[in-house]
Amino acid sequence: MKLAVIFLNRIEYLEELLSIFLEIGVSGATVLDSMGMGHIISENIPIFAGLREAFVGSSPSRKIILVITEDDMIERMYHALDEVCNSESDKETSFIISLRIDKIYGLNI
Repeated sequence: MKLAVIFLNRIEYLEELLSIFLEIGVSGATVLDSMGMGHIISENIPIFAGLREAFVGSSPSRKIILVITEDDMIERMYHALDEVCNSESDKETSFIISLRIDKIYGLNI
């Protein structure tokens, strides 16, 4: 078993991505709201103007999607993510990491 963690920087892709996940066999996911450090720094912490400009235009709202799945599903999820979110003209819209799960307590999988 693995935990897939998807960082989605453009929330307009969320519905289409979840639809494709259903099509490829992902049976459930948890979607969390998130905010990047750059947005917090640029809004709340006085810093050098040059550093602040590096974060201009960054989206304050992002999503993190968590999926517990079989090992072989990760590759299919990666391809779905790449198909929906990462066109040549729109890089770094999303990325996925996977972590091995040794044991799950309280969930029958």
